[in-house]
Amino acid sequence: MLVAFVLLVFAAVFRSVCSKYPIPAFIEPVMLNVTAIKGEDVEFRCKIENLGRHMVAFIKADVPPRLIAFDERVFRQRDKYEIRPRVDSNEWVLKIKNVQEADIGAYSCQLNTDPVISRIGHLTLKIPPTVSRTTASAVEVREGHNVTLRCNAHGSPEPTVIWRRQDRQIIRFNGATGYGASVYNGSELRLSKVSRKHMSEYVCVASNGIPPDESWTVKLHVTFEPIVIPKAKEVSAALGSLVRLVCNVDAWPRPSFSWTFNGKEIYNAGKYSLEHSVSEKYKTIHILEIKEVGPTQFGTYRCAAKNDNGKHFADITLREAPSYKSNSVVLSEGSAESGVSVDDDDSEEEDGYISVPRPPPLVHTADDRALNRRAQHHDTPDRRQHELRQDAEDDSPSSAAMLVGRISASLIALLLLNF
Repeated sequence: MLVAFVLLVFAAVFRSVCSKYPIPAFIEPVMLNVTAIKGEDVEFRCKIENLGRHMVAFIKADVPPRLIAFDERVFRQRDKYEIRPRVDSNEWVLKIKNVQEADIGAYSCQLNTDPVISRIGHLTLKIPPTVSRTTASAVEVREGHNVTLRCNAHGSPEPTVIWRRQDRQIIRFNGATGYGASVYNGSELRLSKVSRKHMSEYVCVASNGIPPDESWTVKLHVTFEPIVIPKAKEVSAALGSLVRLVCNVDAWPRPSFSWTFNGKEIYNAGKYSLEHSVSEKYKTIHILEIKEVGPTQFGTYRCAAKNDNGKHFADITLREAPSYKSNSVVLSEGSAESGVSVDDDDSEEEDGYISVPRPPPLVHTADDRALNRRAQHHDTPDRRQHELRQDAEDDSPSSAAMLVGRISASLIALLLLNF
């Protein structure tokens, strides 16, 4: 209604003055568009010639239009808008303070001519990107199905969006081993035939050249039934020993887990100790420790896991370790000090004992004789030199020849006596 009234006033005033003054006109063919950063002050300028007694109005071209200023008066939000008339005699300026998203749009500078003439300028803002808080932060999908992750980003200019995995792994678009890329461009990330290997945090980053960029993290949970894998299907343990049975479990969501023996559940008490740890997001390790294994502990143990998608179990058989005869050397009655049983026959193992053959007789060399002499007498450098010479003479060829000669002479003399 206000705009209609102003237009009527425009027409009435025009009729009264159009015959006395030249027709006004805009000096410039267009009113310049304005681009600003959120929070700045902006101005729209409208240059007019031959204005005379005509009037100027600034209108925001919404639906319906909103009158901001008429002639030299601001009609709404005086703390927001300011009008400066007749700058340099022929320019009218509309100032908009602290521009926000609500100020974006078209602004019209109008003259009350017949017909009304106007120039239009547009206000646009450079708005840093933002990701809508309605964007999901976690998505759950069944293994083998398809899923789409969305990043709803806004800003001016329109932001671009890229995706990457938080763990820096390749994004696989079609199955666990399908084609992929380290970075994906687009607001929607489509994954086909997802597997547990797709489970990760996916980060979307929105940017439009106006800092700062904004990122958003979407956690992808891939659900699947448990798979229980024992570290060993059979384990041997001696009586009185400590043994650890280990089961590895893959499952999401994380399953409930139990150990049973002969159909009865095992609890963390007495001889039994239960442990578990997380090795990866969907991988857990479960350990059953049995202390001082007794005869009643031998048998089949079952480790079982269950979640909303299914259940699975595995069996581990604990056997008594076979008892072997000692193959170590043991003491006999005849040789308590050495721990060795001596026998004149060949060495032979019997009833856990090892018989050792009698050692060969010692053979004395020149070095042995010298060591024996040193053990009996005080050892001096001169004596050692003398002993070495004596040993050399005893072992020399001439000494051996003299010995043979003496033996031959003795045999000849004995033969002569017999004759």
